[in-house]
Amino acid sequence: MPISRRDILRDEDGFTLAEMLLVVAITAMAAGLVVGRGLPGQHRIDRAALQSFVRGVRADAMRSDRIVTVQAGKDGHSFVAGSKVLALAPDHQVFASNSAGDAAITFGPDGSSDGGLLRVLSPGAEDRLVVSPLTGALQP
Repeated sequence: MPISRRDILRDEDGFTLAEMLLVVAITAMAAGLVVGRGLPGQHRIDRAALQSFVRGVRADAMRSDRIVTVQAGKDGHSFVAGSKVLALAPDHQVFASNSAGDAAITFGPDGSSDGGLLRVLSPGAEDRLVVSPLTGALQP
């Protein structure tokens, strides 16, 4: 049986456009998962833990009817508010500053705050979280 031109072309066909798009989509999804988690060995902050810490500090100020401040710990990798401490990985540097530029953010007995910025520097990344002056909540 002779080989036709159609048989030769069928053997030399490459990938279809649909197959190529599928490969690109799967690769992009896999890359998104890896990049979303950060690089291996890179510690990112736990935003939920930081949010919970700030909420707890605000609640303490309202419960005790006194002013409570959040500031960077002396070790440079923790946030401190009275006896509460939120320790981060040793390769993190933390900074707290209020809207006036002071190195602490205060929460009043009424739940308000002077607002400010919590910064966390980690290898290859920086997280900035804004503390709302009215509610004391963290804004990304």
